[in-house]
Amino acid sequence: MWKRVRDAYVKEHPFCEECFKKKILVPVEEVHHIKPLSEGGNHNKSNLISLCKSCHARIHASRGDRWNKNKG
Repeated sequence: MWKRVRDAYVKEHPFCEECFKKKILVPVEEVHHIKPLSEGGNHNKSNLISLCKSCHARIHASRGDRWNKNKG
């Protein structure tokens, strides 16, 4: 299920949404759950954001997270 949701989200949001805010077009590499699944988050579009690897790592580092990128 996650792969299908992720692929659909990437089609709608093909660029890193954080870089795009700075008017920089970087192709999406990963989809991030804004509220982690481990904290009750879900796969709804409103809980997802397309990111490049750099922005994804920065978000998790700022939270002090260690995450399994296969889980999202």
